Amino acid sequence: MRVYLIAPKPDFDSEEKNTVLNTIGFKTPQVMVAAASVASIAAWFPKETDLRLCDELIDPVDFDDPADVIGISINVAQVKRGLELAALFRAQGKTVVLGGAHVSLAPHIFEGHADCLIKGEFEPVAQAFMDDLFGDGLKPSYSGGKADMSTQPIPRWDLYPNHRALSGVVQTSRGCPFSCNFCDVIQYLGRVQRHKPDENVIAEIQVLYDHGYREIQLSDDNFTVYRSRAKQLLRAIAVWNSAPGRETVGFNTQLSVDVARDPEVLELCNKAGLRRAFIGLETDNEDALKDSGKRQNMKVNLIEETTKILHGGVALRSGLIVGFDHDTLACFERQFSFAQALPIVGYNVTVLVAPYSTPLYDEMKAAGRLIEDGDDVLAVGGDSITNIAPANMTRAQLAEGRDWLKSSILAPENAAIRFEHFARALASPVLPPLKVRATNAHHPFMELIALLASDKQARRLIDLVRDLERTRPEIGPDLMAALANYLNEYATDRGIRPNVSNHRPAEALSA
Repeated sequence: MRVYLIAPKPDFDSEEKNTVLNTIGFKTPQVMVAAASVASIAAWFPKETDLRLCDELIDPVDFDDPADVIGISINVAQVKRGLELAALFRAQGKTVVLGGAHVSLAPHIFEGHADCLIKGEFEPVAQAFMDDLFGDGLKPSYSGGKADMSTQPIPRWDLYPNHRALSGVVQTSRGCPFSCNFCDVIQYLGRVQRHKPDENVIAEIQVLYDHGYREIQLSDDNFTVYRSRAKQLLRAIAVWNSAPGRETVGFNTQLSVDVARDPEVLELCNKAGLRRAFIGLETDNEDALKDSGKRQNMKVNLIEETTKILHGGVALRSGLIVGFDHDTLACFERQFSFAQALPIVGYNVTVLVAPYSTPLYDEMKAAGRLIEDGDDVLAVGGDSITNIAPANMTRAQLAEGRDWLKSSILAPENAAIRFEHFARALASPVLPPLKVRATNAHHPFMELIALLASDKQARRLIDLVRDLERTRPEIGPDLMAALANYLNEYATDRGIRPNVSNHRPAEALSA
């Protein structure tokens, strides 16, 4: 039997821009982060299965593949494309299996569009699925419960085009104990966080290292929420990462602002090589934080707390949200001032949306404020268009304000202020600098600099960051990584494109 496993490209341009590497000068697309979904699913198939993986951000889907079974993993940003692929393959008479986070959250969208649906986590039903697939035939659906993280096999990275991805992925846990009303993670994975054993995490890290990765994402919805567990795993990673003869590996993850209360965790992050993290700050509006259940961000000075995190050696990228019920038209300037005061260079700026199965979705639906007309039912996840009728402005005003906020944050004169905050706050690394993994001999970061050579504001910012690097050479790699991310976003926001055909949107590179 031949099986073709597909990770579809995102439906939203912003998702692709956040995933695809700058391909100026590249003959083939390169991605920021490898697609762990298909590699992880592949590990459950018998070794003799004829398997092929497709990450559509790297390679186009091959509709001529002779596979008997097509498996498509779908998250919230891949719904339209996933359904399109399912229809095209079913028209060829293929057996189509759909699974993934959004199939679990909103199975009614996918009913009738596949021969088999996997609802919930795959691992608890993996063996039954395989027995039926290679036996008497698949059932219409399988409903998995909560997976035992200790029994997961190592993903089949040997089947993935690793040379075209900058960062590998290791999932270290599932679930989150917090209860943010706009987050669908806990609806799918639960509020009891389950952890993969340290030795299993290290084994997966070693496999990725052997495949050439020198940057690895620790895929954890909140890596430091259970600090004793985080400390134990960080110590294990630090021992592995400092072994004689080993090149340094850089790690990144997601965490929440309460990590600032524990300097030991931050010290261990630095020792382990975990120098970058994403943090969901969302807003400094206490009323909005209270309504959304974001209690971990309340009653603290977010500027002081994020500065403590950088003092501990972890550089941050953050998420900002506009469109809460307590937001008026003044919220955009308020969020801009908040962003400028933080020691953070890069931001994901989005409008508030209500994903399926979340408390916010139920609340908005009950209030008659949920917008589900036309394609909007599938469009939750874009940056500017919400599926909520805002309380104090129109959807168009919210979209316009969000775009203004993003553009203002990206203005070089404003970014320069944040780069200076960043350079003052970030502690020096403990481990030697990591080596850039060359996904291609042509380095896109240098192409971005060349592309922006005629932009006087961008040039001044580049010169400023280089001056900061000369002042603090020990954090040079951190500064260059932040600059690469910034330049990509700035060029994309300003509509600056290379004069080369068949290139995909730019994205961040480490330098």
